[in-house]
Amino acid sequence: MPNSKTIKTIEIDEAIITLKDNGIVYVYFKSGVVIDCDTQEKLLLNYGEITKGKLHQFLFYADEQVSITKEARDNAIIIEDRAYATASAILVNNLAHRLIANFYLKFNKPQKPYKVFNRKKDAVNWLLNYVEK
Repeated sequence: MPNSKTIKTIEIDEAIITLKDNGIVYVYFKSGVVIDCDTQEKLLLNYGEITKGKLHQFLFYADEQVSITKEARDNAIIIEDRAYATASAILVNNLAHRLIANFYLKFNKPQKPYKVFNRKKDAVNWLLNYVEK
């Protein structure tokens, strides 16, 4: 399903969250955003709204000027069960984001499928394995 259609989009100061008809929620973090615990709570509310409280697959990607606080990295594993995600793909476009994503995977050990990708197509194809048929 290469040309999936948008079902719903929510735009907040920090991100653009889009649900597509392929069942994947795309989360784009805007330039200059620092993800902290308050931002995570705000995102969770919006994830619940866009998914109508149902589990979906999530594809996260960010502008190069996005960062995450240590507290938010530690909190991410705590809130994992509240995130409405069956699987998470992280699309990285620079070394800093790759290091953060891989560090999270190695040290926080998410309980749900989590994988880092360089190419959007590969991330989407991997996530489609988790879409309920």
